[in-house]
Amino acid sequence: MFRFVFLFLLDFSCLFLCEGAVFGPSNRTNLIFMSGSTEKLEWSFTDDISGIVARIWTFTPSDGRMKLNLARIFDDGEVQVVTTSYEVAVEKPATLVLKNINLTYDGTYQFSLSPGASPSDVVVYIAVKPNATACPNPITVNEGGNVSCTCQGLGGNPPADVAWYKDNLKISETGKEEKTLTLTNVTNEKDHKGYKCVAQSHPNETFRDEVTVKVKVRPKCKPNKTEIEVPEEAHLGEKLVINCSSDGLPPPSFTITHNVTSNIVSKDSKYIKEYVDYSDAGMYKCIAKNVLGNDTDSGFLTVKDKRPSTKLGTNVTPTQSIPSQTTDGVNGVNGVSPGLIAGICIAVLLLLVIVIVVYCCYKKKEKDARSRGNIDRPIGGNHYELDDEEPIEGDNAYDTLVTAASGSKSSPPKSDTFPPVYAAVDKENRQGNTLYASVDTDAMKPKRESKKERAERAPQTEYASIDFKKTAEAAKAEPV
Repeated sequence: MFRFVFLFLLDFSCLFLCEGAVFGPSNRTNLIFMSGSTEKLEWSFTDDISGIVARIWTFTPSDGRMKLNLARIFDDGEVQVVTTSYEVAVEKPATLVLKNINLTYDGTYQFSLSPGASPSDVVVYIAVKPNATACPNPITVNEGGNVSCTCQGLGGNPPADVAWYKDNLKISETGKEEKTLTLTNVTNEKDHKGYKCVAQSHPNETFRDEVTVKVKVRPKCKPNKTEIEVPEEAHLGEKLVINCSSDGLPPPSFTITHNVTSNIVSKDSKYIKEYVDYSDAGMYKCIAKNVLGNDTDSGFLTVKDKRPSTKLGTNVTPTQSIPSQTTDGVNGVNGVSPGLIAGICIAVLLLLVIVIVVYCCYKKKEKDARSRGNIDRPIGGNHYELDDEEPIEGDNAYDTLVTAASGSKSSPPKSDTFPPVYAAVDKENRQGNTLYASVDTDAMKPKRESKKERAERAPQTEYASIDFKKTAEAAKAEPV
């Protein structure tokens, strides 16, 4: 009897106090899907379906967009798909089907009951291949030294798992999007082979990227190729600088000695002395040393008297420095005095004025020559040439005749008539020489006329040259 009462009370308390539970797909909260596939998100719950008012599926995109409803079922009725942005379906009792998946399906999906247990979230990643990058390749390290290299796998979805491998064996833990490999006491025997970094965001090999890093080991060696740089000569009071260099692994230490090995002037690869004196002359030796041995090189220095001073002018002493080239008004431009600049400018201006004056005189003479070209020029003896004028087109043309005595020109014929053409004669010619007048072949353009008009028109009178040797003196006319 007591047992029966206990069971009754337990069942009664569970009816009011115990809530149902909602379970995600295979009890997982993260799923990775590939683009183009169709996947199912299958939830389950323990609540009595007869007491559930609604089953609701929602989605929150990973790119920050607002949460939206995908589907719902009231009581145990028909499935209602309430989104057009995604291809989804529902299979009772609580399975959400995602179709033709692409990157926009990346985000958080939620299933909830009303009333009922707390909702269940599932994060879905749409797989994207990462890009694996590592430290500079190859890595160079001294034998016995340590080195680190960081590999990154960025751009993958979900964030890529990154790990290091050697001979296809995993030698590091897995990191999210990056992992650093550290090598200690590197030797050529164990570290000369390559190391591989693998970044993977999905079990499928399509979403895996890797990069190989080679390690170059520099073996240990004694110092070699040791060199000392000593000037051939130095002058009193000047600065002295001596440099020493050498190869070797581990890197060697340096000692510089003067004349004898025991006279150490520097325990570094450089020796500097501000002012040289005669005691600094002699042999300098560079000694490079590491745990594997040593190497040396020597050089000889000659010390001479001070360099002779250079006199820069009456007002400049050997200790004075030459003024630097400036562009201010005191020292002139680039060290040239203002007086010299002014003299150059004046000379240039004078030369320019001379050129202009010569050019103007030349142009004036040329203009005068052109103007004199219209004046008759005697050819020789009693011969004269005509003025050069532009020709006038036409059937009949008359030339203007010019004489040296009168200096005048006859005018071309006017209107339709053709007056006689005369040659002016210089009446002062008393030597009886034959006079010639050049006749211009171009005349004014006459009016065109018919054959009948030309036949009726009286012939024109023409005169040619006159030979006074064949003519008699004309009688003087009586005064009226």
